[in-house]
Amino acid sequence: MTHVSFVIPAYREAWNIAFISHAIRDVMKPLEKQYTYEIIFINDGSPDTTWQEIEKQSRESDHIRGINLSRNFGKEIALTAGLECARGDLAITLDADGQHPPEKIPDFLKEWEKWSKIVYNRRPITHGASRIKRISSRLFYALFNTISDFKLEPGTTDYRLIDRQVIDAFLQFHEKNRFYRWLIDWLGFDKTCLIFDADPRRSGKASYHYGKLLKLAINNLTSFSLFPLKLVGYTGLLVTFSSLIILFIQFLDKIHVLDFWFSNIGIIVVLNTIMIGIVLMSLGLIGLYIANIHEEVIGRPLYIIKEKINM
Repeated sequence: MTHVSFVIPAYREAWNIAFISHAIRDVMKPLEKQYTYEIIFINDGSPDTTWQEIEKQSRESDHIRGINLSRNFGKEIALTAGLECARGDLAITLDADGQHPPEKIPDFLKEWEKWSKIVYNRRPITHGASRIKRISSRLFYALFNTISDFKLEPGTTDYRLIDRQVIDAFLQFHEKNRFYRWLIDWLGFDKTCLIFDADPRRSGKASYHYGKLLKLAINNLTSFSLFPLKLVGYTGLLVTFSSLIILFIQFLDKIHVLDFWFSNIGIIVVLNTIMIGIVLMSLGLIGLYIANIHEEVIGRPLYIIKEKINM
């Protein structure tokens, strides 16, 4: 029989653990002749009672497994921890907040049975998402796809099925600044898209506030593209070339070929201001890249597991 691993990262999801656990078990009950399964919850250092809820569910069902990380490492790392512990012939990753409808699981499995190695969800609408969040999401995808060599399909989610071959390939990645969706797409296996809307969050507040989303966007843009560094170089060339033209015009003005009446101090102030801005911007971008390099080469583990249940 085919074994399915459900990998569910959770941060401050105490009110949703029981719901998502029962929902998946109800969906899989009619499929038990074809599939065995495990539900792996990864508690990403939640300060609430998320881990206690996972323990409670594990006592109700042998299907429930739990990984308790020692602190909050972030959703991307929590997904990796779950996939490293997954024993299935395939894995389905989804959120714990109820936005990824469990009733769609049979549709994912049907596409996998047709030999799709990756089955993913694209959502036309996310119910409950603010207008600002929708606009910022579109801007991120537009910017990411403009500067990245490998394009990311807009509107996709982490709700996806990946075959064991894809799991094993994904686990070969060792970088700490990772983007799960991008890395899975980058692997290049056969993909099938399921289009359906995301449900509104069932309860609680989203842990990804705008500050975290901005940090994630910056990390992704600097981790998966060299364009920002190239842009700084191009901007430096443009400013230098423009400055030379202005200096040449000033020289013509001084020998009275032109009659612009440039102020010497004004020109110097403008040029110095432009150059200082370029230098500061360059240092900031270089600092981001150096920080990413530092995190990758320092050799720390991706995560620390505090305890496990039924693993």
